[in-house]
Order: sequence, then structure tokens, then C-alpha cells
Amino acid sequence: MNLESKLRKLVKIENVTFELKDNIVFINGTVKDYNEWIEIGLNIGSLKEVEGVVNNVIWNKNQNSLDKKRNDQRLKIYNSQKNKNAGNYDIIIIGAGVIGCFIARELSKYRNSILVLEKGSDVCLGASRANNGMIHPGISPSFDTLKRKLNIRGNTLYDKICSELDVPFKRVGSLILITSKTFEKYKKKMPGFLYRFVLKKIIPILAKRKGRKNGVKDIEIIKGDKIFELEPWATKEALLALYIPSTGILDPYELTIALSENALENGVNIQLKTEVVGFNKEREKITGVVTSKGTFNCKLVINAAGVFSDEIADLAGSKEFTIHPRKGVEILFNKNVKPGVNHCTAELIIPTPKTSKGGGVNPAIHGNIIWGPTAIEIPSKTDKTVTREEINLMLERYSSVLNKDFPKEKMIRYFAGVRAPTFTEDFIIRPAKWVENLIHVAGIQSPGLASAPAIAEYVLELVQNKGFCKLKNSNFKSKRKGIPTVADMNLDELQKRIEENSSWGNIICTCEMISEAEIVEAINRGAQSIDAIKRRTRAGMGSCQLSYCRLKIANILSRELKIPLNQIIKESSDSTLYDGIVRGEKL
Repeated sequence: MNLESKLRKLVKIENVTFELKDNIVFINGTVKDYNEWIEIGLNIGSLKEVEGVVNNVIWNKNQNSLDKKRNDQRLKIYNSQKNKNAGNYDIIIIGAGVIGCFIARELSKYRNSILVLEKGSDVCLGASRANNGMIHPGISPSFDTLKRKLNIRGNTLYDKICSELDVPFKRVGSLILITSKTFEKYKKKMPGFLYRFVLKKIIPILAKRKGRKNGVKDIEIIKGDKIFELEPWATKEALLALYIPSTGILDPYELTIALSENALENGVNIQLKTEVVGFNKEREKITGVVTSKGTFNCKLVINAAGVFSDEIADLAGSKEFTIHPRKGVEILFNKNVKPGVNHCTAELIIPTPKTSKGGGVNPAIHGNIIWGPTAIEIPSKTDKTVTREEINLMLERYSSVLNKDFPKEKMIRYFAGVRAPTFTEDFIIRPAKWVENLIHVAGIQSPGLASAPAIAEYVLELVQNKGFCKLKNSNFKSKRKGIPTVADMNLDELQKRIEENSSWGNIICTCEMISEAEIVEAINRGAQSIDAIKRRTRAGMGSCQLSYCRLKIANILSRELKIPLNQIIKESSDSTLYDGIVRGEKL
């Protein structure tokens, strides 16, 4: 049966039709609600021959008017900026998340002029920021996916990359717990003795076999007391566990910032607060990227715009997929929870969710414990709200992973990010079908962070196939030095630094032991907001969550940037913190 016949058989919803072009499926019509919009897209995307799904189905009567308003705004900026030459480059990368910054660093090893465009006020403001920092081993993705291939490769690259970039990285390993709930969906369909046999004998062997087939060679089945020796907080309901030592953890924004700094040192230009609104083209070829700051002429464009990658593709004339935003909520716990969680720990549930691995309980690289993420389909690409119901569901969900004595009251923060899946639920990394010099890097969801260095290698091959990045950059510098931290210094080293610069002794954030010197260094490296300081130094990430040190940090920003305190922002231009004179302000 050919693809068109399969689609006719599958698309039987009244008022919905489809068109097929180069294995891209365009669906049109109307459905009753968002859930039905999601369902039809996922059903079509599950067909192996489908390379992309463009879901133009209307589920909300106001949808067209909202899209028109956004397009009108872009068109207005486009018309005012399309003839303003802002510079000439060989390659332009759209998006400065971890993927865009990894690609920029990889391409900077070669002699081409490279520009990264980011509409936010800093790098790492999208999904990369709201990430639990887990470097997945590669056991979860389906074998015949690009996700699986790049996850396995990416995992192996992190030791070298983090060493070069001076980014903390640790292989803590993961524990996948098998409990009485693992196969619960089928519990009533078999006798109790058979159910227990399947749990203890069949499932662990099949799970191990799947992991080894995927390329994860080091997997051990453990049981009994050894589970609790490895993970004291593991639920007492754990019957067995798969132990995978290659799982790692790091700080995703520390990594992204390091990548961007190293790329900058190697000649890449990064333009922040620069929104892409359209493209200048000649026939099927892009000649310039039109932005809110003028038009940057170029020879090749790489679309790494995350949740907005489908809109960038549409503006360029090669919309081959639709992003359906998926929110992930996470909970952060205080460092003083003792003992900490030692491994990335999750419960195996069969059948596994189609759209998520289910999240887990992880150690964070700087000592906290983090729960999540969840996976919630949402209509808005910018919805990062967290509800009481979502928190309660998480507390209930992960209670089956940890034992009942875990101190849930030690929660210090919750937050959410938005993933960027397409309806094929795999990475889309390929040259555009209908634009000659555009490369899509889209649908990058978990395990996107683990796969990121391999994604950059993969993109480099595509770029070289287009005739770029052929000559090595003989001046490439692979090393980048991070900001030294008081928290990591011994007393002798700290005393020496204080003698050289007294600001090392002025502790601004007592929760994380962050000095004035570290904050000044972050500003010198480009931080211009409270949150930018926070991402580079961890100032404000402790138990007080900025309540003690916010004004101190703001005063340092005011002094170093030479602007009034009431112009200091939390993150974006519309997030000023103070109005008028503030008690404690240094005038």
C-alpha cells in the first residue's frame, strides 16, 4: 500500500482533508478541539514514510485572526528593514539555544564568516534554559530514529567537550526501577503468579536487550539491597532496576554560555535582541535574512529556532513541519536534602508514553535535586505557567519513584519550559526541500541536550555538502576558561585572590557563596540583567531565591553598566524591577 492510500485510510475525520508533496503531508479543515488537532497530527506522523506533517487544521475560531495579527506585525517590520544592509556573512544560524551555539562552535573550526541571530536578550532563553541537565544514555529512543543515532554519539562526546569548555560534567549513571506498577495496565489480564514472573524475569531482560540493540553496551540488572545501596531514596517497591553508568549530568545554561563564548572567541558574531521577520530571495535561494535590525546578507541559512522553527521555515518558503508545543514542569529542591539523590532515577512504565520518557528524579550538577519534566501538550509556544494541579500531580507521580520519607517540603522553586516536537516525533535535520540554501534543525526535544554535540557534527556534514566549511581555521581555540568561583576555592587560593582584588571577599549571594568579583566578571562577559548574572554565576539560585541578594546584584549592575537602578531588568526590556529610588540604592 503506498503512502497516499495509507493516508486515505487514516484520515476519516469529517471536514479534514490532506495533500501530499515530497512525503510532506499537509492537513486542512476543522476539528472540535486542540486534543483532536494533536491526535490527527500524531496519527499521520506515525507513518514511517512521512517526513513531515504541516497541520493547518483549525481548532479555534480565533486562530486565523491571531496568526494574521502576528504575520501583519512581521510584515510591517520586514517592509521597513528589507533594504537596510546590516552585514554580509557566509552562514547565518537562527537561534542561540544549546543547538544553535553547538553548531556555531562546530562551524567556527572552519574558515567561513558566521552569524548567530537570537531574538532574546541572551543566549539560552528557550527550552535549553528549562532543562534538567541529564545527558541520556540512549536507551529510550526507538532504534530506527535519528534521535537514537545522535543520542548514542552525543553522549560519548561530552567528557572531552566539557573539559575543553571548563563546564562541570559528571557521569552519575541512571537507575530505571521496575516496580509492581511497571506493567499495571496488563495486571488484570493475567494471573498474579504470571504477572510477578513477567515483572521479574521477562521485562528486565527485554529492556536490557533494547538498550544494547540501541548501542548502550554497559547495562546491568540489579536487585535487592544493591538498589538501595546505590540509591537510598529509591522506593521500597522497587523489585529490580536497570543500572546504566554512562548517564551524565551538567548545567545546560552553563554549557550554552560556554559554547557561545568559545564561538565568539573563534570569530562567530552573535546578535541578540534581533528577531527574524522574513527573507530576501532570488527564485528558490535566500539572499538575505531580514530582521528587526536590518538585513543580513548570506549564502546559507541554518534554522535552529526551536519552537519557532516551523514559523522560520514558513517565512523562508519551505514549511515542512508544524511544531506542537509540549510543556515540561520541573521542581527544584534545596541542596541540604541529605543524603542527596545519587543517580538519575525513574520508574519503568509499559507501554512507555509515545510523547515522553516520563521524566524522573535527578541529581543536579551543583548539588540540588530536580524532579521532572512532565509532558503536557499546550497551544501556546510561550506558556511557561505552572499550576497547583501540575505540582500536585508531580508530587504524586514521583512518590512512586522515591520512598515516602523524602522531604517534599524542601522544594525551593518550580519552573517550566516548552519543548519543540514535530508530529513525526523525531529530529528533523536536513536540507529544506523547496529552498536551495536552507537547512532545517527542528523537532529537537529530549534527548536533544544529550544529542547536541552529535547534532552539530551532523549539521557540519550537511554544510560541507553545500560547499562550505572546507578549509580548517588554523587559529581555532578549543579551550575556554569558566568564571572562577569562591565555592570551589580552598582558603589559601581565596586569600591570595582577596589580596589581589578585595571584591573576592565581598560575598553577595551567601546561599551559593558568590562574590562580587564573580558578578563583575559575568558582566564583563556580557551579562546585562539579573537573570543573566544568575545563569553565569548561580547568584540567586539558592534557598532564598534572590530575596537577599537581588538588590546587591542590581547595584553592581547599575555601577558597572553605568545606568540608574530603575533601568536594571530581570530579563527583558519590559521586566524592570524598580520604580524610583530604592532603599539601599547607592546614589
